[in-house]
Amino acid sequence: MPHQLDDKPRLRSCEPRPLKQSRDGMEVALRDVMGIAPGMIALSGTAYAIAAHFDGRNTLRDIQTAIARDNQGLRVDAKVLCNLADELDRAGFLEGPAFEALRAKVLAEFRANPIREAVCAGGSYPDDPAELRRFLDRFFTHPQGPGDGGKAGAGKPVRALVAPHIDLHRGGPCYAHAYRALREGCDADLFVVFGTAHATPRRLFTLTRKSYDTPLGAVQTDQNVVDALAAELGEDELFGDELVHRQEHSCEFQILWLKHLFGERKITAVPVLCSSIDHLSKPSERVSKFVKALQKAVKGRKVCFIAGADLAHIGVMYGDPRGATPAELAGFKQDDLGTVKHYCGADAHKFAIDARRNGDQRRLCGTAPMFVTKLAVGEEAPGELLDYGQWTDGTDSVSYCAVRIG
Repeated sequence: MPHQLDDKPRLRSCEPRPLKQSRDGMEVALRDVMGIAPGMIALSGTAYAIAAHFDGRNTLRDIQTAIARDNQGLRVDAKVLCNLADELDRAGFLEGPAFEALRAKVLAEFRANPIREAVCAGGSYPDDPAELRRFLDRFFTHPQGPGDGGKAGAGKPVRALVAPHIDLHRGGPCYAHAYRALREGCDADLFVVFGTAHATPRRLFTLTRKSYDTPLGAVQTDQNVVDALAAELGEDELFGDELVHRQEHSCEFQILWLKHLFGERKITAVPVLCSSIDHLSKPSERVSKFVKALQKAVKGRKVCFIAGADLAHIGVMYGDPRGATPAELAGFKQDDLGTVKHYCGADAHKFAIDARRNGDQRRLCGTAPMFVTKLAVGEEAPGELLDYGQWTDGTDSVSYCAVRIG
């Protein structure tokens, strides 16, 4: 049904991507972070500025008045406002019946398949098994890598691990540092993998019963552990946002490395996507119920906890007016290393506070999986920084690390 001036449209969570500068301002493409709305929708600078007002609290009439007030009497025609809302609604970018119908269709299709497909295969990494093994092995011998893949039993014990979730082409050597330590110091047969849910779903932890596929074969999801958690915490609480698993890469990359390293060993995994905890003043109070249920579910098992987590996100893509200078990147590195030092200590709460230092200027997107990993293994467990890296193209920058917890 076409929008009217008394409607209150709400824009869904979207990732804006600048396209090009025009007379009408910066053209922007919106991408659905949940991957439910297909493709992207391009908006003119004016349309994007109007859509930013679609917060579900104001009517289109209110928005028309606000734009006139804030722009020296500029009047946006009612038809333009309604047509923009209609266009976004049809494309699946507004909350409402049209989106819910699309979401239900996509969810039904997702749940009909017992396997979570390897959505990044053929892009972020090769989909040919032999080529993929060579691709991953080269990160060990990369100039910034650890030298070789290591041997089982040759290193310090690993009870938990922090590895990046940045694209493998950018952060591959850091992954190699993390997974060499895992190969050398871990005999677990159950891996609980905490990843960042970049779509920031409403529920804090999201599970799936699907096994994650890789070009090297699937890694089975441990149904006993998942069922125990669901019995303790509730189906809706753990599966209400299950669609975030559909396109999220942060667990996928870790499970790919596990299959590569331990393909001959019988292993299972529990992929858990974590929403943001940055708004919580005392995050341990919110996550402790899940952690206690998890510890109960894995009791008596040989288990290792893995956080797929990146650190700082700086630059135009992330909301900054410009990219960071080399001197600023050096400063951010020192800030990151200070945060990781807190993480390697015995107080996870200090880590969570430090991650938000300076008004969350660095935008750490791995705080939640790192935090819950530390609580799951025990705050007193000491951590060791194995590697740190910064990727930048001069405009945007992402940092990441590898940490062993013994």
